[in-house]
Amino acid sequence: MAQQLTELVEQFCAFQRKQRGKAEGGVKTYRWNLEQFLAFVRNRYGRLARIADLTPAVIQSWMDDMAGSDLAMNTMRVRQSTLSSFCAWLVKRDGLAANPVAKLERPPHHCEPPTQVPGTAIMDALVEAAKARRRPRDVAIFLILRYTGMRRESVATLRVHHLDGTWGLRGVKVKGGKTRDIPVPSVVMKFLHAYLQRVLSHIETVGPDTALFWSTWGRRVVGKTRAPMTGKNIWRLCKVYGRIIGYPELKPHDLRHGVAMEVLEQHHDLEQVRALLGHARIDTTQIYTSIRPPQLKRAMSFYEERAAKMLTD
Repeated sequence: MAQQLTELVEQFCAFQRKQRGKAEGGVKTYRWNLEQFLAFVRNRYGRLARIADLTPAVIQSWMDDMAGSDLAMNTMRVRQSTLSSFCAWLVKRDGLAANPVAKLERPPHHCEPPTQVPGTAIMDALVEAAKARRRPRDVAIFLILRYTGMRRESVATLRVHHLDGTWGLRGVKVKGGKTRDIPVPSVVMKFLHAYLQRVLSHIETVGPDTALFWSTWGRRVVGKTRAPMTGKNIWRLCKVYGRIIGYPELKPHDLRHGVAMEVLEQHHDLEQVRALLGHARIDTTQIYTSIRPPQLKRAMSFYEERAAKMLTD
């Protein structure tokens, strides 16, 4: 009987999580992208996908189907790249003779500048709103997002052992299953240590592997439940405070863009921004060099007096 892909996809995801150290959010993305291919085969051929369906012809048909559905170029590129990684994994395990995606054209990579970049006032207002509500956990989360530009998943995975005095955060798990040392303003680190001693230690037995941020919710049958926060929890928290400060569309990743623009405007050094955000390639960071209309207006402000004088004369 021809081997079906559903079980192999789960094995691939388990490999990414347990042997490659990928974050849970990244593994979910892998699974989602591969499930789109499985769904395409099921709809096209009326059966479950098999390993024999991993051919250039079938994969190209999938790409053509996505193009016909007007999916974004980057979405198509990411899905094809995920399938390519899956096929390469199968090649190493003798499931395939060669990677069929290698024979296909890859959609070009387009880095679009962010459409929402909150300014300093908005990012500061987020922290002030958490302070006004007397929520030290929320203050700590927003301070980290506001002064480091970290992704929400990385913030959610922070543990006590990541705190390094007043220097910052050490060995933080970031995108791609890698770890990074992230500098944090010393006053923010002092606040995090105070939060650890005065808040977290009163509600949890604190050890090196204790999560910094916890979520509590109630259910009718089992009562209150506590668990370490997830990236989704932080996304929801950001939306709640966004509505409070009058910026309901605010998302955690917008703060990452805001920090990047703030550092770039202050130091005019793209390499510093790349290092801060942890980008592997400088061309990914290049999107922040796109000048927004308010910045362009400020750049041209020196003409105001000259033009006024000319028209007056």
